[in-house]
Amino acid sequence: MFEYAGIMRKDGFASRKGKVITFYRAHKRMPNVTELMEICGLSSRSSAFAVAERLVEEGVAEKDRTGKLLPTAAMFSLPLLGHVRAGFAAPAEEELADTIGIGDYLLGNVNASYLLQVEGDSMQDAGILSGDMVIFERTQDYKPGDIVVALTEDGYTLKYLRTRGKVFYLEAANDRYPDIFPLEGQIIGKVTAMFRRYGR
Repeated sequence: MFEYAGIMRKDGFASRKGKVITFYRAHKRMPNVTELMEICGLSSRSSAFAVAERLVEEGVAEKDRTGKLLPTAAMFSLPLLGHVRAGFAAPAEEELADTIGIGDYLLGNVNASYLLQVEGDSMQDAGILSGDMVIFERTQDYKPGDIVVALTEDGYTLKYLRTRGKVFYLEAANDRYPDIFPLEGQIIGKVTAMFRRYGR
């Protein structure tokens, strides 16, 4: 009884949630009941089931038809501490403003979104550098000014979509690259987000 009560305490649950996330990152799947007991230091299956139910209640996991745990976007949410100035410095005031699910923030249509790694420097003036990751949504809902993924005679490319009269063309964000034209009907989708990691 004591162990079950401890599981339901907020601090204890946060620690166990962190261990579940670590397991998921290492194995690319959620732990089963036996593994949940092991990584959370639990001595009974009922305690592991309690942790699983709490994950579902908190919205960080869901169950499929067989009862298997699946991660949700909320599992990877991060605390939003507020704003930080990119101009003149100001006294730092740390205050938990909200919690944001990274997946919810970056993805529009989850089922039509894909990840691409950028190669080359043709979009550097748009702040998209070689090695960056972009999320693009497969859609026909694009307009001039969007950054799109399109198929050309040389393969797929990432460029600004522009128009000249009624003709679409692709413009790089680097003066060294000429304008190019996508193949008929081969604008695959538009970029909705970009990210990179630092300090690696």
